[in-house]
Parts: sequence; structure tokens; C-alpha cells
Amino acid sequence: MDKKKTKKTPFKLIRNKFITGLLTLLPIYLTYLLLRFVVGFAPDITYLRTLPILGENEILADLIEFLFILMLIFLMGLLVSNVVGKRLFRLVEVIMERVPLINTIYTSSRQIMQTLTLPGKGNFKKVVLIEYPRRELWTLAFVTGYSKSKNGEQYVHVFLPTTPNPTSGFMLFLNEKDIRHSGLSVEEGLKTLISGGMVAPKENNLP
Repeated sequence: MDKKKTKKTPFKLIRNKFITGLLTLLPIYLTYLLLRFVVGFAPDITYLRTLPILGENEILADLIEFLFILMLIFLMGLLVSNVVGKRLFRLVEVIMERVPLINTIYTSSRQIMQTLTLPGKGNFKKVVLIEYPRRELWTLAFVTGYSKSKNGEQYVHVFLPTTPNPTSGFMLFLNEKDIRHSGLSVEEGLKTLISGGMVAPKENNLP
């Protein structure tokens, strides 16, 4: 019996490579930021702004820098999507894991990303909608557990990540009546979050 194969459109292929690249580079970028914070200095990666061809055109500099970052993320996604690329990147990881201080920061950052991107391991139970930071403004949150108050009321533990960097956020206790089911899988919720809403279902469960 022939099985029908879902054909991936060029947009879906590009999107998948972009998300893969983003999830790969986020731990490295977070390591860079924490290194600058802890040590007080680190190489300046915004060298594009120093190119003579840009002159004093800030808008052009911002545009080129933005396009460069998008291209870098996509190329990284292409790289780690094949066997040779995975081996090369693993070699880079081994080197980083052997450098004092960098190994601690990078390993912790990578573990956070793995926690966020492995829904099958039971880290996030489901995706919900909550009103935050005020009433009538809705955002996605991930359920991590449940508890009851002394009077027996059911509370939901949720992790509210930031976008596009989901490695930081807030841990909230919400009364069960204050959450709304999103109808999204954990994977769909992560894609929506990391893409800033660009990769999101056309329909939602908002009131």
C-alpha cells in the first residue's frame, strides 16, 4: 500500500532551515552576551557598521546588518541539516566545552534550549493563552505543572518566555479559570514564539 508523502513547499523548507539555524545559534549568542557581562569585554561582532562603504548612513547599516544576520541563521540551518555539517559543528562544540568559563556558559545555554525544544520529553505539558501584561492583551505560555491552594483551588504553573529569545522569561502561578487553551501543540507554540508570530496558525482561540 502506497503511503502519501507530504510535499514540502520552498517556503516551508526555508522556514525549517531558518528555525534550525536560529535554535543552533541562540546558545552561542547567549554565551557571547553572558561572556561580555561576566568578563567585561568580548570581541565586537557589529563590525559591519565600520565598513567605509556605509559612511554615516545608519538606515543602510541597520538594513545590511539585519540581512546579514538572517543569512547567517539560514546558512547555519543548512549546515547542521547534513551529516558533514553536524560533524563540523560538533567539533566546534567540543572545542567550546574545553575552554574554561565558556564551557560552563555554553553548556548551560544549550541545556536551556534543549529543554525548550524537546516537547516529547515532558518538559512542557501544553500551550495556553494568558492575559499579560494586562487584561485584553494575550500571550502564549507553556504549562509546566499544577498545584492546589489550601482552599482547594487549582493553580497552573506556566513558563512565559520572551521572544525571539525563549531562554529567558517568567514563571507564573495562575488560577485555572484565568487561562485559555490555545489549541496549539508545543512544537507549534515554540515556532510561533521564536518567529515573533510570523509562523503561526491562521486561526486562534482568542475570545
